Amino acid sequence: MYTVDNFINGKSYTTSKNSSIIVNPSYGKEIGKVLYATDESVNLAVDSSLKAFDAWSQTGLSYRAELILEFRQLLINKSSEIIDLCTTEAGKTLPDAEAELDRAVQCLTHAAAVQHFYPSHLSPNVAGGIDIADRRYPLGVIVGVGPFNFPILIPIVHSSMALVTGNTFISKPSEKVPSISRLIADLYKDAGFPDGCFNLLNGDKEVVESLVCHKDVSGLAFIGSTPAAKSLKILGVEHNTKVQALGGGKNHMIVLPDADLDMAADAAVSASFGAAGQRCMAVSVVVAVGDIADDLVNKIKQRMPNLIIGKTDNAETQLGPVISQENKDKIYSYIETAEPEGASLVIDGRQISDSMEGCFVGATLIDNVKPGMSVYENEIFGPVLSFVRAKTYEDAMNITHSHKLGNGAAIFTRDGGVAQKWTNEVQAGSVGINVPIPLPTYTHSFGGWKDSGFSETKAFGPSSIDFYTKTKSVATRWPDPKESKVDLGFPKNDK
Repeated sequence: MYTVDNFINGKSYTTSKNSSIIVNPSYGKEIGKVLYATDESVNLAVDSSLKAFDAWSQTGLSYRAELILEFRQLLINKSSEIIDLCTTEAGKTLPDAEAELDRAVQCLTHAAAVQHFYPSHLSPNVAGGIDIADRRYPLGVIVGVGPFNFPILIPIVHSSMALVTGNTFISKPSEKVPSISRLIADLYKDAGFPDGCFNLLNGDKEVVESLVCHKDVSGLAFIGSTPAAKSLKILGVEHNTKVQALGGGKNHMIVLPDADLDMAADAAVSASFGAAGQRCMAVSVVVAVGDIADDLVNKIKQRMPNLIIGKTDNAETQLGPVISQENKDKIYSYIETAEPEGASLVIDGRQISDSMEGCFVGATLIDNVKPGMSVYENEIFGPVLSFVRAKTYEDAMNITHSHKLGNGAAIFTRDGGVAQKWTNEVQAGSVGINVPIPLPTYTHSFGGWKDSGFSETKAFGPSSIDFYTKTKSVATRWPDPKESKVDLGFPKNDK
């Protein structure tokens, strides 16, 4: 048993009135507890960040980038410990945890190169010796709220971009997986970031809401469920807090008759059941077009029994547990609605997971799913794949567009013209052509459309700068004093 505390102004902070248990989902057993922030500690953390901001925001971009690189190396040095925490608290398989850490290291490399994509627009001599420049400035105190499914990556995505652009940062990780963020706090201090630049507060919804409503918090970056994202965006508007809120996904994978069905089946299984389906970019709906449906659903069915389900302290495990018993029960409840609503349970994963200790849900395949059914409309966030049948490409597109979420979408085809048409028409933020999970690298932008994203900015990529900074235009003129005179007219474009 261990205890995860808060981190304020460079020190451990243990004062707490509430806490929750930390569970190893592979065993369903309590392994520790996390101390929640109080109203007092929220104010202390914000005050610490605000005081640190004055000096930190005046440091140079190069200096901040160097500290990011120092932090990056410390993170790499702690790889084994971080991966162990990820498999234990988040229930990720070893390969999945290793891949997440690798993506986090790539993110830090990208953040350290901020000078190469920190845009500045200058218009010289726009009128009579006047130059106009757009200048960027850090916002102030930024809060990052992370989900349970990426306990390594998301805190680093948020914190590295906030810090390298001159903001100070408060991390609020998921209370289910707090230990990695707490370790990150120590590493930022060890890397040389001044006290107050990175603070950490644990807690639940109440802590998040108190932060977004705090008068001295300038911005909040969130990744999580759509209802929570929408609620935080509204609170941000009400309290003049800049909010980047990314929600859930119900990602469709369209398979056309000309596609390689074996490749499509491999992709569907990989993208649906990796990380136990707990990815906002996971494929959760396959739409088969035309007369390939029976063949494709059988190919997917044949691959599923080969998946190795088990505890994540076993390196051979491919399909680990979901995050909690509560989530397991919720996923089960969706599966239970399938047949009464007219769908067909091709493989009922509960037949495997019912006999297992821990928070397991077996890989599940549901055929004859239609829009309007519970398993179709809701983000299940588990290893459940819905199979939808469409007669034509147009039908498949209409099915995809009927859903309120638009995080990602993919199409499998050999036809370049159709693929281009799909790319232009589909209403999703990340699009894959024969790529089932089109998560971009950090030189490109990531963020959902429709109810998957309540934000005008992106989570990463060059355009993420637009969230972490604010701009002002500066007009400059150095006139000859001899030409100075009173002029009450509206400024015009003099020669």
